[in-house]
Amino acid sequence: MTTVALRLKERNAETIFGAIAAEMAKDGVELIDPRPLLGDFVPKPGVLTRRKPSKEQKVDIDFGLKIAKAISTLDIGQTVVVKKGTVLAVEGFEGTDECIRRGGALAGEEGGAVVVKVSKPNQDFRFDIPCIGEKTIESCRVGKISVFAMEAGRSLLLDKDKLLKAANESGLCLVAMPST
Repeated sequence: MTTVALRLKERNAETIFGAIAAEMAKDGVELIDPRPLLGDFVPKPGVLTRRKPSKEQKVDIDFGLKIAKAISTLDIGQTVVVKKGTVLAVEGFEGTDECIRRGGALAGEEGGAVVVKVSKPNQDFRFDIPCIGEKTIESCRVGKISVFAMEAGRSLLLDKDKLLKAANESGLCLVAMPST
């Protein structure tokens, strides 16, 4: 497989995994998108927690969705933190959790920012599904985040019951938005 990676002009997760899949296909192995097999761990559109977003937060969710989709096309990151129409943080190499914590800190003492996480336009779900886990919820708690929005059908909830319990206990609103 090392020679497969060396033949690539770009070496990122998409190109490397895609090349491996192509090599496996030559041997008759077909890799599939697992989302249809994951049931309600891949959320449908709607609010997943007891707390619902306010009108202002819905505006920030829509704004954040637009910005997150734009940066994801550039392969920069897939998460943004926004508050009152201002982008506070954009995910880079540091990953989602650090982006959340940084954005939460920039939201001020009262917190209240909105996090939006999306998939890439050509996301290969055979290898990579945007995930939300307990560590994500903890980062939201530390950053005093009010709402975490993700794409319905394009995100994976890790250990869903524990995740939702932690979100509800911290007062975080989790929303699965229809994908655009």
